[in-house]
Amino acid sequence: MVSVGLRRIDYPHIPVQMLLPPAQTALVRANIANLSKNVGYVMGAGDDVPSAIRQLGAEVTLLTSSDLSRGDLSKFDAIVTGVRAWNTRADLRANYQRLFDYANNGGTLVVQYNVAERGPNSTVLEHIGPYPIRTSGDRVTVEDAPITFPAPQMILHHAPNEITQADFDGWIQERGFYFADQWDDKYQSVLESHDPDEAPLKGGMLYTQYGKGAYIFSAYDWFRELPAGVPGAYRLFANMLSAAKAQ
Repeated sequence: MVSVGLRRIDYPHIPVQMLLPPAQTALVRANIANLSKNVGYVMGAGDDVPSAIRQLGAEVTLLTSSDLSRGDLSKFDAIVTGVRAWNTRADLRANYQRLFDYANNGGTLVVQYNVAERGPNSTVLEHIGPYPIRTSGDRVTVEDAPITFPAPQMILHHAPNEITQADFDGWIQERGFYFADQWDDKYQSVLESHDPDEAPLKGGMLYTQYGKGAYIFSAYDWFRELPAGVPGAYRLFANMLSAAKAQ
């Protein structure tokens, strides 16, 4: 039986290093419903979220430049953009309208966190949502910071999984970062959290029904919580994937 893994660290400024961390995996048993069975994923800087989505019983396709520019997006129940995808993928930025059209026609579009960029000529995140969103450096660094629901009747809290405060237990490292600090009134805030003695932050997760579909911006750190096997993270992410079908 293999008891160690192998990890290669290769950066231009240091010699190549090989690490042998203990071989381990997270095993979680949970009853989680997911209405999206065919998911398209736009990889950004790299994360393990596609593997987590497969654990929810969905087939995941990593979308190429060709898929984004001329592929049939209608076959997907949901499309998710990965960590920093809008920062790193010019092909994603060039085809943003196709993704918004996809959502307008009945799909679910989920956009994960991107690094806020500032400057008079910065347009990288200009079209991150179908309505204006401005990201910022706002973050919640305490992993067990309290979570509240600004709109508790919102469908994202109830279908297909009932979300409660317990779903935010056991999170690791932090809640999230690069929250939005300004957004169009058409968006609803899904979650509110903040570090001790700081102002409430409602821009970590935004939802809007867009045409026949749904759009969700979420700067909470799913790329850490899902690989760590946090059951509540899986439950809420399943609700995100299912948003258009549940609304």
